[in-house]
Amino acid sequence: MEYYIKELSLDRVLNQELIQALAMNEYSKGDLIIQQGENPKYLFFLVGGKIKTYKTSEEGKRLILSFREKFDITGDIEFVQQAPYVNTVEAINDVKMLTIPIHIAQKYGMNHLPFVQFVLERITEKLYANSNALTFNLMYPVEVRLCSYLLSVSMDGVTVPARELKDAADLIGTTKRHMNRIIVELCKEHIIEREGNAILIVNYERLVELAKNNIYEERIR
Repeated sequence: MEYYIKELSLDRVLNQELIQALAMNEYSKGDLIIQQGENPKYLFFLVGGKIKTYKTSEEGKRLILSFREKFDITGDIEFVQQAPYVNTVEAINDVKMLTIPIHIAQKYGMNHLPFVQFVLERITEKLYANSNALTFNLMYPVEVRLCSYLLSVSMDGVTVPARELKDAADLIGTTKRHMNRIIVELCKEHIIEREGNAILIVNYERLVELAKNNIYEERIR
């Protein structure tokens, strides 16, 4: 944990009380790190792995907001607003998160200016980057959304596990029939191949081109 504190310069924004409260949590592929609607218990710092953030409508439909694998803070908006989590965050692979209990962050962080500035800067960046993200992403053709999704959930840019295809249509806002039709076309163009229930990416460069460089991973840098 000391490595991440120094590597990410967290000692510049966290005071001693917050540093002492840090804990390392590890999650496996498919684990739900945060669930929409739950009361926040922790402030999360992504230090390893890749996460998927999505929103669930009142009708139970889910839609992708973003994928992230660079250092990031999660639960920050809820921390400031003292409100339930607004999205669900799921581990795409093995994920490492540094966590601070919310009550400790509120007790020792709200009066520590460097920490407050850090949190507010991240919130501002997210709100700017993700403004109208749901509507904006849905403006793209389904082909772009599907290609972006395949890139984001692929393992080492090659294999898309069957598990990630199960709810893919729902997550990108289309029907299974439409999604399968596009998959067939991508196979005909030798961009991807089916291997059992999984998908292999055989022309990565062309998939990136069709994905417009991946609309789901261009939001937060």
